Amino acid sequence: MGSVYLAEDPMLKRRLAIKVVRAIGEERDLALDRFKREAEISAQLNHPNVVTIYDVGEEPDLGPFLAMEYVEGQSLGKYIREGTLEPETRLGVLVQAMRALRAAHRHAIIHRDIKPDNILVSEDGRVKLMDFGIAKTMAPRLTSQGEFLGSPAYSAPELLRGAEPTPSSDRYAFGVTAFELMTGQLPHPGSNVAAVITHVLHEPLVIPQGMSGDLASIFRKALAHDPEDRYETLIEFLTALIDIYPLESAAKGRVEDLFCHDDHSGDIVPLRRSRPRPSAGQDTGSGQVSRNTAGRTSPARPVMPSSTASVKIELEGGQTNPGQRAINPVRPAVQAPSGPPAEDGISPKTLVKWILIVLVFGPLIMWLLDILRTYIPQG
Repeated sequence: MGSVYLAEDPMLKRRLAIKVVRAIGEERDLALDRFKREAEISAQLNHPNVVTIYDVGEEPDLGPFLAMEYVEGQSLGKYIREGTLEPETRLGVLVQAMRALRAAHRHAIIHRDIKPDNILVSEDGRVKLMDFGIAKTMAPRLTSQGEFLGSPAYSAPELLRGAEPTPSSDRYAFGVTAFELMTGQLPHPGSNVAAVITHVLHEPLVIPQGMSGDLASIFRKALAHDPEDRYETLIEFLTALIDIYPLESAAKGRVEDLFCHDDHSGDIVPLRRSRPRPSAGQDTGSGQVSRNTAGRTSPARPVMPSSTASVKIELEGGQTNPGQRAINPVRPAVQAPSGPPAEDGISPKTLVKWILIVLVFGPLIMWLLDILRTYIPQG
């Protein structure tokens, strides 16, 4: 129903991959809504391991289109079919895909269609997760006729029973992808969709011959029928997988080092570190926010510069310990006199009081003077 074209942006001179869906009527509207949803999610995530969407729209002659970054490489599904990836590279691909899926879950986004064909691997080893267009409100007719919404071989049992998708169902699909990448086969095979669904719902995993018991136990836990029995986080699953998977020490160290470059590496605590990390609240010297091992942030605190000699404030006795320099308290040069502060000039209150005294007692004094002039003989 859709086609992908390689194009070039004439203004920015960059290559684009343009996905076009030729449809009519309601199918056309649903395809456009799906493309808009994918563009919206790409803008929310803005993650280096998620395909970037540049534009979305509709052309009258072509139909809905989605312009996204061009990844020069191929899908992980094609690499699996070729069987050309080394074990170390396979684990590195899973680590990068894990970052993208964790970023989506932190934004309350459930991918719903995790599978190797939706994971692109570029020539330089960069992994890109794509196809976030399947939303909970999308109908099955957005996919090919007769195809389940998503991919049955990678869908969790609860989804096949009609339950709502959850991060745990995404982690299940990630576990199936990891199983196929590491073994070259699906854990629930089948010749058609119905056979696959039946196997997922009623049959145990098909463990390849030669797989160790510990490794089989990890995949059984990751792909458990009950979501409560699965790994709670992708990091827990990948940590167990990397620890058990047979690799040379140098290769395993390089894979573990990839965790140090995660966008939220403060959340990753199970694996060994190749470089020391600042502890919670410790100043990093950059004046920025520091991160503790629980993933929470706290403001960086200033650190006083160190000196060769310790500082001690001199007490009343005037004694200091040997090897320490004393700091005498600075006394003011002029000491203010005790008592209430002196006022400069006459205050307004005093002035008003004297005016009232003159107005009240002035006429009385003049009256008394007139009486005295009457009774006192003039000389």
